[in-house]
Amino acid sequence: MSAATNTATRRRMTTGVGRLVRRLERERRTWTRHDGPVIPTEQAWRAGVAEGLRLAQVAIRKGV
Repeated sequence: MSAATNTATRRRMTTGVGRLVRRLERERRTWTRHDGPVIPTEQAWRAGVAEGLRLAQVAIRKGV
């Protein structure tokens, strides 16, 4: 594999990762939104989903 091909592939992967991280951030915000009275169990579940999305973002940014 040539250096030019490797650079082009890496650039495309970075662009895709950025898009994925932005999508995860948007999803996390929807999960943390409170649109009225929520039972504590659902609130805890939503918080868990939001935390999972946040951890996924961190892992993707680190390249894990």
